[in-house]
Amino acid sequence: MEIHEQIRKLSGSDRYRSLVLRRRRVTYLLTGIAVFQYALYFMVIAWGAGLAGTVWPAGSAVSVLIWLTVLVHLLSIAISAGYVWWTGRYYDPERKAIMKGLGLKDE
Repeated sequence: MEIHEQIRKLSGSDRYRSLVLRRRRVTYLLTGIAVFQYALYFMVIAWGAGLAGTVWPAGSAVSVLIWLTVLVHLLSIAISAGYVWWTGRYYDPERKAIMKGLGLKDE
């Protein structure tokens, strides 16, 4: 089957359009969380310059800003892992079922 025919079949499927809309909502939500965390991080760096010299826990050699940087990295990893989990758990099985129902090859 030609690729244009496959695209036509998919675009005519209400089930596929619904799946695409759900994926868009999930990606917008996760992107929004990521942008918010980075914006907050950069605001803290810009306006919380005192945190660079504040050591926590007391007596250690690690500043609060370093801990915040680690937190930003861990949250970024969690966002990516959450998307991969969601895709594997919900999106891919539904996409495969739609493709099979329309008689299209799932590559």
